Amino acid sequence: MKIALLGDIAFFGRFSLENNENLHQYFKEVANKLRTYDLVIGNLETPFAQPHHRTFGYKSAYIKSSPVNVELLKYLNISVVNLANNHIYDYGPESYRFTKNILKENGIRYFGIEQQELLIETADNTIALNGYCCYSTNPLGIDSVNKKGINALSVPAVTERLTHNSAQGYFNIFSVHCGQEHVNYPNYDHIELARNLAQIGPYVFYGHHPHVLQGIEKINDSLLAYSLGNFCFDDVYTSKSKEPLIKQSQNNKESVILELSIEKNKLVDHKIVPITIGENSLKIGDENIIDKMDQYSVMLKTEKEPYIQNRNSLLGRYLASRKKLRNFNWYLQRLNHRSAGLILFARRNAKEYRKNISSYLK
Repeated sequence: MKIALLGDIAFFGRFSLENNENLHQYFKEVANKLRTYDLVIGNLETPFAQPHHRTFGYKSAYIKSSPVNVELLKYLNISVVNLANNHIYDYGPESYRFTKNILKENGIRYFGIEQQELLIETADNTIALNGYCCYSTNPLGIDSVNKKGINALSVPAVTERLTHNSAQGYFNIFSVHCGQEHVNYPNYDHIELARNLAQIGPYVFYGHHPHVLQGIEKINDSLLAYSLGNFCFDDVYTSKSKEPLIKQSQNNKESVILELSIEKNKLVDHKIVPITIGENSLKIGDENIIDKMDQYSVMLKTEKEPYIQNRNSLLGRYLASRKKLRNFNWYLQRLNHRSAGLILFARRNAKEYRKNISSYLK
């Protein structure tokens, strides 16, 4: 059985059929490739929303998709999507429920929400799909107490799930939304978490949210791919400015399809297929991306303290480059009650992160 895992999928801007009637042609090369797989799984970053759905909670930017774009999922042979991410609740519970209904009506299965996993059964394999969203991404819509909304990443929850599923003999894939954006090296907490889980039983950890590629490593019989980058993602705008809040760099436009070969509930092989978000097409085959992935993967072998120092330096340089683009007027335009709420919300999520992740790794 061959499975394709994809990174962040966001059908908005130039990647919405409302704005670009040529998208089928744009995706044609990759769509033909994805039809060669038995199962294609992606992280659906944009909720489907109707015009009357309103933004929800405190965010710096909100993204959504017209329901007509469910056609693109089918065209791309994406039959399963993860919903555990920090944007699926951008337009509140009404849009969240609407998204689930649209997916059901179109025969697209989903996981990563409401404490449920998805089992994929074939003649030779039973595959358990679980999705988690980390508090490091400032997510909306987590309700672990009532088992509603998106699944929170927590050490006890993922440990219990992998322990149980390994005992049942399932092949496990964990889709994890975590880390910091636009940095090619994962948070060391997430490296430690992924490696610790590999001591329990074989599984695949595939990450998203950074919007850039990160390294891949094998630990025991597990495959850990920390971020697959953007499958498709456009510049992000807000109502505050005509300039984009986030403009996609070349780094954001490089991604991979992670191909898994599964036999009798075991990972027997994997490979990466490079893809590039171009102006006129989503292109396959840039070998330079493979070379970069090798560099990112080698970095994962660095000792903990030098790794953290190097990553912090890279993160600092990225943040400094962002600040250069922001003057006094930029901050003044965004100074309102929502800004205060965003700060308080971020502090709350930082507390939950320490409670659910870092406290278990010390």
